[in-house]
Amino acid sequence: GSTYTSWLSSIDECLWYNVSCSEGEVVGLDLNDYSLIGNIPAEIGGLVSLDFISLQGNCLYGTIPPELGNLTVLRFLGLAQNALSGFIPDSLFSLELLEYLDLPFQFGNDWICLRSDGGIVDVQYSQGDVLNGVNMGLRGMILGDKVAAMKNLRTLSISYNEFSGSISPQISNLVQLENLYARLNSFELSIPDE
Repeated sequence: GSTYTSWLSSIDECLWYNVSCSEGEVVGLDLNDYSLIGNIPAEIGGLVSLDFISLQGNCLYGTIPPELGNLTVLRFLGLAQNALSGFIPDSLFSLELLEYLDLPFQFGNDWICLRSDGGIVDVQYSQGDVLNGVNMGLRGMILGDKVAAMKNLRTLSISYNEFSGSISPQISNLVQLENLYARLNSFELSIPDE
């Protein structure tokens, strides 16, 4: 049988494939490269004990749900190599415990996922943006003043998107930040002196 048959069934979610639990609470989702197709469900924000989410290398499209901001103990959010678009919800900037935010490669990937009915989803074109119907990735001012609230951030990986704006001097308040990967975006080139 399929390893996915326990998902969304009456079986205790702590027995679901690649779900981690502690004291009966879901604390981790590790679902990299599973050809998951569709939007990230808003209901994930109800799993308030989550401290680890890794959904990298799937066929996820649409926007990042603002309900992820409810995950106040979240330390790791990996959404790289999907086809997400739109703006980062303000609620995500309130995740003070977040240490690792991985959002690169939301466009330019030629991810093709096979649906269970045999159909094909090509995420680069299926959920396109206004520019020629092609998804151009996440956009907005991620390196503005709001990012300074994420005081425990150690790694911020946002390359290959459509982020823009200037780099705020407030980024110097991220004293834990060790890695910032931001190539191939549309940032203004002024780097704060601080």
